[in-house]
Amino acid sequence: MSIDDLRDQGVLLPEEEWGEHRLETTVHVVPLAAGFAVAVASLAVIYLGDGGILTWVGSGVFLLALYAVTWMCDRAVLRQRERFREERRHAGSHEEEGEEPAH
Repeated sequence: MSIDDLRDQGVLLPEEEWGEHRLETTVHVVPLAAGFAVAVASLAVIYLGDGGILTWVGSGVFLLALYAVTWMCDRAVLRQRERFREERRHAGSHEEEGEEPAH
């Protein structure tokens, strides 16, 4: 996928806002790492289950961990989007007052 495709889909920030936002992650690292650890452990259980009941338990746990990691990342994207909106709103209020926005 090219930059033009992302721009057409509205995924990218407007070019005038590039470099204007804080880019710290909004993902909570410990729960995300725990989700990955559970996923890896469940893959080991699937392998060790050798087609038996442990394989099915491991598969179920893996799917739950996959869903949890996806959900955490989605929530982080939503928080990042809200942060950008707040920064835009805050910068707009400073421009109306004639002040320089803080970066």
